[in-house]
Amino acid sequence: MLLTLVIGSEVGFVVLLLAGLVVRYLLKMPKAGAVLLVLSPLGYVVVLVAGAIDLAQGGTADIAHVLGAIIIGIVVVSGRHHLHTMDGWVRRKLAREPKPRVSGWEHARQQRSGFYRRVGEWVVVIALLGGGYALTGFDPVRGAQLLGGMGLWTIVLGIDFFWSFSYTLFPSSSKS
Repeated sequence: MLLTLVIGSEVGFVVLLLAGLVVRYLLKMPKAGAVLLVLSPLGYVVVLVAGAIDLAQGGTADIAHVLGAIIIGIVVVSGRHHLHTMDGWVRRKLAREPKPRVSGWEHARQQRSGFYRRVGEWVVVIALLGGGYALTGFDPVRGAQLLGGMGLWTIVLGIDFFWSFSYTLFPSSSKS
């Protein structure tokens, strides 16, 4: 059931995001489009509440709880950045403007900035997974997936660290 909510919230997010961009740029109603863009992440609140209720009522954590926490962490920390990026992309496409090319030290700085955002995402995800684990009563059987999700998300952050900072060590080979 929770996996269905996670998938549904993702679909709802994409639909509202696309609707917001269509209303904003094609129908030339920027304020209405902005409202739709702001509403796009609200489905994740349902996922958060449903996951918490499930665990508090004795449910066993599964991949849906982990995916929900990861998606919510990304949306909370980087959602605004991703919306601005998508908005800029659509604006450039409609104006037929090329994407500004960034290389060298500027690209390395952007990569580091992205990594710092992902550290924030990691903090939120770990807090959500830890909160979920607390809702299981710290039961290692019911919360095993949550603990596994913490480990996996930490490995992802470590890989991202090496990837992002490689551009600092080798800025001449970095192109956007």
